[in-house]
Amino acid sequence: MSEGSRRIRVGVLTGGASAERDISLATGAQIAASLHADRYEIVLLDPLALMSRNRALTAEQRGLARALQEEGPRPAAVPTPRTLPRGLEQQIESASRSLVPATRAITADAEPLDVVFIALHGPWGEDGRIQGLLDTLGIPYTGSGVLASALAMDKVMAKTVLVAAGIDVPRGIVVTRADDPAARSVPLPAFVKPVQQGSSVGSTIVLRAAGLEAAIADALRYDDRALVEERVLGRELTVAVIGNDELEALPVIEIVTSHAFFDYGAKYDAGESDEIVPARIPDAVAKRAQELAIRSHTALGCRGMSRTDLIWSEDGRMVVLELNTIPGMTANSLLPKAAREAGIPFDILLDRLVRWALEDADRRAR
Repeated sequence: MSEGSRRIRVGVLTGGASAERDISLATGAQIAASLHADRYEIVLLDPLALMSRNRALTAEQRGLARALQEEGPRPAAVPTPRTLPRGLEQQIESASRSLVPATRAITADAEPLDVVFIALHGPWGEDGRIQGLLDTLGIPYTGSGVLASALAMDKVMAKTVLVAAGIDVPRGIVVTRADDPAARSVPLPAFVKPVQQGSSVGSTIVLRAAGLEAAIADALRYDDRALVEERVLGRELTVAVIGNDELEALPVIEIVTSHAFFDYGAKYDAGESDEIVPARIPDAVAKRAQELAIRSHTALGCRGMSRTDLIWSEDGRMVVLELNTIPGMTANSLLPKAAREAGIPFDILLDRLVRWALEDADRRAR
């Protein structure tokens, strides 16, 4: 569409029903504050309002969904599974006050949205379901489509695709019970995580056999399947890829944390980790990491953006841990840091993501 003199109306989808609701609100707030008001008309939309009858949600979440539909946002009532990340409280509260129920934006008499910027993380936002709804409504949106989103979110399916593409991934098995004896076939130390979650929610490093069942039980609080994987030791790297048909791998970031691993607090609490960009690795290793990120992005069919997490071990092995189709966009997030290192300011990055979304919609319409 032509940008002309009329501002582009952007619905920023934020909040939602996953365990990453708080981070999503912070992401949504930063996006809304950084899109230029002279070019964009911005509305923060909470898709939780669409889910008041979804029995997969808790009674508390369904109650909040009904309240959002009937009364609008009530910041004090927004449930969060843990203490808010340090340094993001103000953004989360700001977004909560500005939310508009998504039900109001998709009715027949609502003012049309030109594009949706998806700022949702985890199930119901990053897994293809909201993308399918937007496809059905004919509303362009940022990032990957239904299939790539679903594949990347399901760690088992993502590994299956990556292995088929010749990419090294951690060895492991899937269990559905904490006492499944098959879990003990994975050598310790092991990494246990839900199959479909992000931000390391429900993830644990298991050092001793006595702790395995508890770790699996914790992962199963967030999903009906848990992944028990070998723990690959080495430098933790992450590489963002942006673009549609012409892909650009951004500078490699090295993650150094005082935590046992790059867990929820290490990711989002200010000062808990050092995110070094460019990574302190040989140029040939950085190039290899970037190539693996592009190969992973392409194998899963991603669009717009992704971020691939890797481990480079001392023996030269480079393993892809997982790929995120909707990386965080907070002040402490990795993709914006890598983009700045590449000379792309945050507002320009957002402009590109919106443009790529509109280009994808035009391509599909032809």
